[in-house]
Amino acid sequence: MALEWMPRDDSYKDHLVHSDAHWGTDEDAPCVVFEKRPLKDPEGNVVEGLYVAWVRLNNPRQYNSYTTE
Repeated sequence: MALEWMPRDDSYKDHLVHSDAHWGTDEDAPCVVFEKRPLKDPEGNVVEGLYVAWVRLNNPRQYNSYTTE
């Protein structure tokens, strides 16, 4: 097999490294806002059981822009 040279790592991996510290609402600035909105078809009707995720920055002091400072 092509990957026999690579040691196998079967240890437990914790991918839940993020906390809720950065998530919030419009009133919790600065934060990241997550909204789950219902999906609508081209006629504007809500499609049951399907949703669209909206993720946006809530950082009004920096005009909702991303910065590393």
